[in-house]
Parts: sequence; structure tokens; C-alpha cells
Amino acid sequence: MNLIRFLTGALILFLMGLAHPAWGQQSAGLKRIRIGIPNRGIPNLGLLAGQRYGFFRAQGLDAELIVMRPSIALQTLMAGDLDYATALASTARAAVGGLPVRILIALTVGQDFSLVVRSDIRRMEDLKGKTLATSGVGEFTDVGVRLVLKKYGLAPEVDVKLRVLFGNHPLRLTALQAGQIDGTIMTMPYNKMAVKMGFRELVHLREFIKTPQGGLVTTVQKIRSEPDMILRAVKAALMASRFLKENKNEFVKLLEKESGVNDAIVAGLIHEEIVKLYSDTGIVSDEAMHEFVATSKEALKVSREVSFSEIADFSFARRAASELRERR
Repeated sequence: MNLIRFLTGALILFLMGLAHPAWGQQSAGLKRIRIGIPNRGIPNLGLLAGQRYGFFRAQGLDAELIVMRPSIALQTLMAGDLDYATALASTARAAVGGLPVRILIALTVGQDFSLVVRSDIRRMEDLKGKTLATSGVGEFTDVGVRLVLKKYGLAPEVDVKLRVLFGNHPLRLTALQAGQIDGTIMTMPYNKMAVKMGFRELVHLREFIKTPQGGLVTTVQKIRSEPDMILRAVKAALMASRFLKENKNEFVKLLEKESGVNDAIVAGLIHEEIVKLYSDTGIVSDEAMHEFVATSKEALKVSREVSFSEIADFSFARRAASELRERR
């Protein structure tokens, strides 16, 4: 009986070692990499899936995902205490400013934000005289809504009133439910929660803002010194994102674990969106790259010409995508 208990316990420990990268990593000979992520939200679920489902381990990597602010992640990356960060826009600005950092891969093809409004608002023109909430002047919700309004010929603060509601998405969703506002910019899962409540997604911001959310960035020094490790990391991230797109049940499980979304309808709506949102190749479009360059130059007051190669190196993404295609 004792022998059976011992063997059973040993088997459980072995299986846990396979399921969790921190267990048994020395015997597996895995290369530890550290990735700074801003949160464990939907744009970053691909990296979390890479860790949870063994895609990094299959590439000989033990990935440690550390939640930290994008600005701190870039500083830590430059100090050599991180191998990768995920903030693409911050990296583009830093590169234009002269820091030796590069975007390697984009995990999404755009933003996961949308403009959510009352159900009786069916067209952008219907927003005239209405009130939209933002999370603060200069915040993404503020910049995004102003951009969308101008695209449709509506003047912010003239045709449409903007009301600042400092705080998080649940606060603005509550204000929408209470009829205190007519709409607001929200990210997933909150925009999909609103849809289930009967509100309408009027526009998706990825239709207007082409720059993607989330990816992998690193230093020029690491690109030169560890190209094989970078290729493996990029390949693992791509495989994990594709896995989530193709396996709805596993996506829903991971979403519930990381984001607490346990509503099947909301989870289904989110998965429908990520099928369109997650990138298959990791390569950023020229249109989005132009946007990265333009916004970075404007923020830094830079007038010189900036080439794409100064802010990104997609050679690893191209090679990884090619190798993955050959496997299919």
C-alpha cells in the first residue's frame, strides 16, 4: 500500500512538472526568459497560453511573465533584467528617441476597444447632442473618441459632449446602465458585457487606429547576441495565439482563469472578436507602421525621416510564420 501511495505521488509530481514550467525546469534544460506584460488581459492571453499550454516549453524556453507598467518594463528591459516587454507604442517612441530597442512581433492586428452606446443610437450621426464618457483628458478613451467623432464629421464638445468619469471601465458601464451617459469607449471584456446587457457596439477602434496592442519587443543587443532564442520565443507566441483562435473551449477556460469572465455568452462574444483581433503572422501592416512613426515623431517633436527598421525587426516573425506554414 505504501509503495502504491509513493508511486501515485511521484506520478502526480511528474505531471505537475509537465503542466507548470517552474517545476523540473533544470532537468528539462529549459532556457529561462522573463517577459514584462502590462496586465493579464485579453491582448496578452496569447503569451499566457504559451506559458500554460507548453508552447514556450516546446521551444526549450521557460517563460516567466511579470506584470509591470510599460514604462517600467522598458527601463527594466534596457537594464538587462527582462528579455522582452510587450508595449509596442512605447517601444516605437523610445526607438525614435534613440534607444536601441525594436518591435519583434505584434500579437494583435489592432485595438480591442469599441464605442458602446445606447441601443437606440444606430448611426454616428445619432450622437449629435448626446454625452459620451471618457476616463480623463489625454487618456486613450479620450483620444480614441475624439478621433472617431472627427472621422464622422462631429466636433467634440460642440456636437457631442464629453464627460470625464475618472476611474475604470466598470464605473463607466454603471453610468451607462443608469442613463447618466449615452456611450463610452470600453475594452474587452466590458464592451461585450455591455452588448449582453442590450447596448450596442457602434464602431470598433481598430477601424480607425491601426496600431496594434501587445507583442514582443527587445533590445538590439539581444537581437545580435541571441537570435535563436528570439526566433523560438516569437514562434511560441504565434503558436499560442493561433491555438486560442482555433480552440474556443480552451480560450474560454483561460479567459475565466485570468479575467474572471464566467458568462458563456460574454465569453463567446469575446472569442468571436479575438478570431479577428489576434494576428496570424505577427507582422505589422505598413499603414500601422506609418502610424507608429507619425505618432512617435509628433510626441517627441522629431522632424527627421524615420525608417521602419529603426523601430521594428520583423525578420523573426517572417521566418517563424514561414516555418509554421510548412508544418501544416
